[in-house]
Amino acid sequence: MQSQLKILFVDDHAGLRDGLAFLLNQKLKDVQFITASTYAEAIDALRENSDIHSVILDLNLDGKNGLELISEFRTIQQEMNILVYSMYNDPIHIESAIKENIQGYISKDADIDELEAAITTVCKGSTYFNKQASKVMRSLLFGASGTPETSDEVTQCFRNYKTLTKKEQETFLLLVQKKEINEIAKTYGTSEKTVLNSRSIIYQKMQVKDRLELIEAAKKLGVIL
Repeated sequence: MQSQLKILFVDDHAGLRDGLAFLLNQKLKDVQFITASTYAEAIDALRENSDIHSVILDLNLDGKNGLELISEFRTIQQEMNILVYSMYNDPIHIESAIKENIQGYISKDADIDELEAAITTVCKGSTYFNKQASKVMRSLLFGASGTPETSDEVTQCFRNYKTLTKKEQETFLLLVQKKEINEIAKTYGTSEKTVLNSRSIIYQKMQVKDRLELIEAAKKLGVIL
């Protein structure tokens, strides 16, 4: 890594972020971490430091989706390397990040050594994805067939979710939020019978028998906590 390589660390949990930056500096002597807590601070930091080429980015930032920053980052610095560092380790959040052409994904339960390895790898222009993110990538690459390595329960749940249409995904979310059938019908301006039919299709595609199992599936996917 080049001398005094600058990395922008964007996370609104200042204590955690600054503590990690301090620990990482003990390991990565030639790295200078520039920190930001908000959307505006991150943009300002990039504009003021044109030699930043890598960003560690949290997905939750000041009440906004951190991924919304990526296009602006690359408007300022086209060859920006992005390492997502998130509390979320579920397929839906990971897929959303991967579709933004990130270079790495690691969850916040990783130890400091893995985080160091991820940063070093991404800063060198290579990619680093943790185990769960790698599974999602394989699923995106190989489709529903996947590989033997992607046959675990969460990945299968994710594959099932991907068979839902956009409208069915919206209904899925309302169902797992425990909305009543008449409330959902009113939301869509349709009949309760139509919603019941849609619910049956969602249950079938998600391979569940009732709303309780659907809620459990939603928890696995990270749709609800």
